[in-house]
Amino acid sequence: MQRKYRLTGTKRFSQIHREGTSTANRLLVVRCLPNGLEHSRFAFMVSKRVGNAVVRNSVKRRLREALRLSQVRPGWDLIFIARRGIERADYQDLKRATGNLLQRTRLELQDDKGEDVGPSDGPNR
Repeated sequence: MQRKYRLTGTKRFSQIHREGTSTANRLLVVRCLPNGLEHSRFAFMVSKRVGNAVVRNSVKRRLREALRLSQVRPGWDLIFIARRGIERADYQDLKRATGNLLQRTRLELQDDKGEDVGPSDGPNR
């Protein structure tokens, strides 16, 4: 993921936790807040309760890839927080979980017919 699409900074994380909206499913929690930019930024949090460093990094890599293939509305900061059990989920489960959260938060781009827009060479690539 390119640097400009990464969300960093403790102050911004705290602000998103305080002011942002939250949606969850059994594998993930997403917190989101508008950022006023022309692109969205993402962060991934995986607790030590999920596993050792190898497991946590693997989960983050798979989440980044699942998100890369999704079309997210520009202008949002999103923090994806992994829940226990995510380490046992396969890639398809992660892809469905991220898609489900993006649809529920209405941050997934859709075409005029209401269908999801497929992957492109847009900013999330």
